[in-house]
Amino acid sequence: MILIYFDEAKDDAEHRHYQLGGIGVAEENLNTVETRIAQIAQEAFGSAALTRDTELHAAEIYHRKRNFKDWTDFKARIDLLRRLVAILSMPEVLRIDIQINCEALYGGPAPSDIAFMFFCERADELVKFKKTIGMLIGDRESDQFAERYATALSDYRVEGTGFAFGKDITNLVDSVHFTHSHLSRFLQLADVYTWLLQFRRRNEGSENFRHLAVLDLFKEDGVSLFPTKYKSWPT
Repeated sequence: MILIYFDEAKDDAEHRHYQLGGIGVAEENLNTVETRIAQIAQEAFGSAALTRDTELHAAEIYHRKRNFKDWTDFKARIDLLRRLVAILSMPEVLRIDIQINCEALYGGPAPSDIAFMFFCERADELVKFKKTIGMLIGDRESDQFAERYATALSDYRVEGTGFAFGKDITNLVDSVHFTHSHLSRFLQLADVYTWLLQFRRRNEGSENFRHLAVLDLFKEDGVSLFPTKYKSWPT
């Protein structure tokens, strides 16, 4: 089985792209990947325990918020992101990138619902190609949010996805499971991946040295954040 963790990065008035990103880890690789993330937490906070005080979120690292408000050294924060990027580049980590161009939408479903539909399609294709099954795990923001996605996946498994060229969902099992991000290192890694994808799209071409410090992470030796599966829509 492959466990697939996902997170969202919302669009705003200046940047009209909604991002849904996910990472997939086969069950036999879970311990290897989790251990590496836990090592980062241990070194950053002095504890690898799963608590809000040891939570790793890319935006908070970059902007010096919450657990990183005392990290005044910008280079140290970039180095922390670099170590997380190295984990995302591991061959054991599969990546799914869904981007919705909100400016090109005219009515119809919300960008988040469209993105989740495409995410289910790509996740199902991924696990089918690997000749296994998959389960989706998301960040529990609210009960309403969780129920909407769980209901959507249930419908897709019965009826297929909703567009004219919809797909049958055959290899995603059970429901969408949700937990709070501070209780899952994998959700935190999905957060980092999703944030990086949106950051690159928002700041590509920028000459700001802080932007360049993050954008340069994509170009370093050994880094490969190219998605295993992706969808950008509408084109």
